[in-house]
Amino acid sequence: MIKVFIVIPVYNGWKQTRRCLGSIRKSTYANSEVIVVDHGSTDGTKSELQLDFPEVIRVLGSEELWWTGATNLGIQEALGRGADAIMLLNNDCFLEPDTIEKLVLHFKQTKGEAIIAPVQFDVSTGKLLVITAKTALLIGFPTFMTTRNMNTVKKKARNGLIEGKLISGGRGVLIPASVFKRIGLFDDRNLPHYYADHDFYIRCRKSGIPLFIAVDTKVFIDQERSSLAQRPEILTFRQFFETFKNKRSHRDIQQLSPLFKKHYPIPGCYFIGLGLNILRYVISYLIHRGIYLIQKEKFSKNQS
Repeated sequence: MIKVFIVIPVYNGWKQTRRCLGSIRKSTYANSEVIVVDHGSTDGTKSELQLDFPEVIRVLGSEELWWTGATNLGIQEALGRGADAIMLLNNDCFLEPDTIEKLVLHFKQTKGEAIIAPVQFDVSTGKLLVITAKTALLIGFPTFMTTRNMNTVKKKARNGLIEGKLISGGRGVLIPASVFKRIGLFDDRNLPHYYADHDFYIRCRKSGIPLFIAVDTKVFIDQERSSLAQRPEILTFRQFFETFKNKRSHRDIQQLSPLFKKHYPIPGCYFIGLGLNILRYVISYLIHRGIYLIQKEKFSKNQS
């Protein structure tokens, strides 16, 4: 039986972590273990985790690890314990009881190195979020999400799988241990918090490792704890431009630059894609900020 280690990086958010671990406890797959990498939580995660989930393997790390470093620490722990496959799971993700079992079944069917991820849904509404994703770095897009009709996707799937060009984040993705041994870990030096997953999956594809989505599996996402870069229209001009140098923002230039530099289709011209990316965000912000301020002013007049 395939030995699966589930790696969950945690930085506060015990309420979500508890629900995440509770969903794993209900799993129908017997041969799995959970590794929680607590990298600097201050909300009681450590004590509550020991009390409520004593079976979980706990790894402590510093706050400086960010997502990428904490994930790498968990992967190294799993590899050291003899993992056949590693599932990456954020603490705001919740699995169905048969999710792991189905992913492992597909893992066996591929009979080789293949990365397999579930379909993503919003936990509060049940709405489909992501089936597959891709990049368009040439024109400044690190991520294009696709949410095609599920029935259409299922008809096109072969043995329950469709091949994609990018997997969105660490949301239940199952990765063979051999992939890490061949490709290496995530780039925690250049991409500490965002886009390390993009870089890793692009590297895998370049090495001939296919990326699949299992259309018969689900992971539910709690989007309550959003990035600083979400809903930019509520930010002042100063706050918006601060997101270009904040590690917790997907607009952080220090993390976008290495991604474009490493994978831009035209060697030496990555600055074009990076510039288009920044320009797109600025234009979008100005439009949405203007609409937001107009609506706010109308609301104030109606209240007076």
